[in-house]
Amino acid sequence: MAKTKDTQFRKDLLDLGVDDSCIDAVMEIHHRNPDLVPYECKRQYNIKQNEEKLRSLNLIDIKSVMKPPKPTQSLKRKMWTPKPKSEIPLEPSRKSARIAGKPINYNVSDYVPEPRYTPVSRPRVSKPKLKFEDIVDVQSDSAVPILDVLKEKTDLLDSIDGPQIKQEFSVLEDIERLYLDENYIAKMCKNRISSMSIHPGNKVIVAAGSKKGEVGLFMPGEKKVTLRLEPHVDLVGGCQFSWSKLFTSSYDSTVRMFDAETLQYNEIFSKSSDMAFRSLCLCSENELLVAGTSGKVFKLDIRENKKVCSYPAKSDSSEYGSLWALHHNKFDTNYFLSTSNNASIAVWDYRNTKHPTDVSSSHCKTVSSAIFDPVRGKKVLSVGYDDKVCISDFSDKGKLTEVKKISHCNNTGRWLTKFRAQWHPSSDELFVIGSMAQPRRIEIYNVNGQMERTLSDENHIGSIQSLVEFHPTQNALVCCNGSGYCYIFHGD
Repeated sequence: MAKTKDTQFRKDLLDLGVDDSCIDAVMEIHHRNPDLVPYECKRQYNIKQNEEKLRSLNLIDIKSVMKPPKPTQSLKRKMWTPKPKSEIPLEPSRKSARIAGKPINYNVSDYVPEPRYTPVSRPRVSKPKLKFEDIVDVQSDSAVPILDVLKEKTDLLDSIDGPQIKQEFSVLEDIERLYLDENYIAKMCKNRISSMSIHPGNKVIVAAGSKKGEVGLFMPGEKKVTLRLEPHVDLVGGCQFSWSKLFTSSYDSTVRMFDAETLQYNEIFSKSSDMAFRSLCLCSENELLVAGTSGKVFKLDIRENKKVCSYPAKSDSSEYGSLWALHHNKFDTNYFLSTSNNASIAVWDYRNTKHPTDVSSSHCKTVSSAIFDPVRGKKVLSVGYDDKVCISDFSDKGKLTEVKKISHCNNTGRWLTKFRAQWHPSSDELFVIGSMAQPRRIEIYNVNGQMERTLSDENHIGSIQSLVEFHPTQNALVCCNGSGYCYIFHGD
């Protein structure tokens, strides 16, 4: 019987991988401890062999040389001490009439709403006239190249006849030649860029307003020049060049004008602190339109720094929503557009201050921009937060007719400036807009909704370009992002 058990035990050891040379030694361990299973006998044999090998290497007493580990100290727990009870009993913010057993009052007129928190508005700049030296962040000598170009009004007017009308294939050939290098990249503002304008002269100069009230100027080239001004204390919603002058509107309820000849940044209009100015648009050499968050459009006289009229003229303008953008028709100078957060595009006639001549409902969410085409003024390009880009016809004066609706992701979120599509200055068939796609790029579409070209540079551009615009006279494309950077694709 014992012999049969030893035979079975040997067979189990062989199944565990024990060699024939050491199976007798394992069996001796089994005979000394009959209760051990084959696996445990094999384990005891391996431990014995390892100890003999360490002893032959004089490593068996290594533990006596090593320092014993320090005993771990138990953490002392702090005794919990109850907080003293407040002598004044705290009442809940709301009380249930049902739990208190009170009769329920169903009269809605007796309901008193709880007071809502109103954020404290940031203080505006108190000085109506700001000197250039007081608001610039660089030395005056460094700003001389930009200021000299801005002052060259007479020479520029003689050399520039406005954009030339080109065929679509010719415009696409010009776009194919655009490229980007480090001399045409600069950080214009410390914060997110919220508005942008391009100087119409022969040299590329870009102005950009930021979320914190900064206004940056950038002239690219081998000796690129950048300077930063601080005329506002809140988001700069509107920014537009007029040769030697730069107009800006801000959420701090002010509209200011920078004059490169006098080197002053003067306040030309202001309102109470409960109204913010998002956008502005020049309608003539001496008149300016400003959009307010109250739903009103103010027409200003730049020479006298005062309001001429408002659209609508009535006091209650809440039905038009909070305005976002403005654009003036330079061909039919009687009309301008306004967009708002109630998903509408309003067509206004300067001669009628009571109500708009037409209100388009092509979008179903906030419309961030709407502009006339720069060739004939017969088409309107609009961008909405409903992920649509709409092309409308303005041939019938005073009315907008939707022609094409293009699907495009415009959901930039709250931390990025909303997309604003821009026409090519020499064509009413092509427009440019930023993109949410990866890799980051700028997209050029035709009015039929087909993407014709894309511009990208993986070595330099890695962020979403919210604001994009072609230079009005040069073969260049300017784009700005939420980090305060400006990139200029040029075709020299």
